[in-house]
Amino acid sequence: MNSDKIKIRDLETGKNFIWTLTEVLEEINRDRSEDWTDYDVSDWREGWSEWVEGYYYTLVGGVLK
Repeated sequence: MNSDKIKIRDLETGKNFIWTLTEVLEEINRDRSEDWTDYDVSDWREGWSEWVEGYYYTLVGGVLK
């Protein structure tokens, strides 16, 4: 999909990780109902802010090429 990398921090453990954009999208879109419309590369930041940021993880760094 996309080779961009995103640096995130697990809020429970405090550990930092580098995820691919594919992994970020998997986290945003996981465990949703069948009526859910997946977020994609065009709107992942909105999905991250709404469904992930501050709950489980936080963005530590921007997109790394």
